[in-house]
Amino acid sequence: MGNQTTASCEVDLRRSAEFRPGHQRNNAHCTMPIIPIEIISDPICPWCYIGYRTLQRTITLYQKTYPGGSKDTFEISWRPYFIDEVEPEASVLIHDRMARRMTESQIIAAQTRLVRTGKPLGINFSFGGYIGSSRLAHRVLFLATQIGGGELQCRVAEALFKYQFELERDISDPSVVVKVAVEGGIDEGGIRAFLAGSGGVEEVEYEAKAARERLKLQGVNGVPCFVIGGEVRFEGAGDWEEFFEAFVAAREAATSSS
Repeated sequence: MGNQTTASCEVDLRRSAEFRPGHQRNNAHCTMPIIPIEIISDPICPWCYIGYRTLQRTITLYQKTYPGGSKDTFEISWRPYFIDEVEPEASVLIHDRMARRMTESQIIAAQTRLVRTGKPLGINFSFGGYIGSSRLAHRVLFLATQIGGGELQCRVAEALFKYQFELERDISDPSVVVKVAVEGGIDEGGIRAFLAGSGGVEEVEYEAKAARERLKLQGVNGVPCFVIGGEVRFEGAGDWEEFFEAFVAAREAATSSS
């Protein structure tokens, strides 16, 4: 998981004094193509986990096989989206949440499909846990990008998915979110203080609302959604061929405009 995350996140990002919260790299003298990727996602969405893993695998394949691809830089950023526009009051079993809109046979079919799709990607889905609000998780992702940019944000995002959908840990639980943040590389005292206050609340709510409106204008009704090179958009988990073609198109656009 670690190697794939490094490959798929901001390749040139370094933890140094040069990188500060809000700092943007000067690309004026950069001759290698930069392919920006926005992931509009919710950490309580299993298909978002699958989509991200597919994206990771495709970036690795692209960098190994496409001529000059090993020198290209992928810059990933995550945008919040609330599957639940109204925040749930309490967590419920994943099965019970699915039962609100599915029959028992449909639940079995949906979970079986997720397991079969996730297995080749290294995801071992387990649906025995509780699931609730994703507000805290989105706040942690917001803090991650302020502290360490795309690289840290990607590590935290993947850890959130893993805890929720493989380890059966409820990421609406503050203690779980703190553990995820620390595992990703955020200072424990810092994350506890951040969550104890209102840090990120207003920003996340604003961005999530903007993302929903943005997708609605595009005729997109769910997540994950991938914006690649500012032009190519995918609704759903996607497959590697779609991602690969989008990378090539984004590279050509970046090269022609440089």
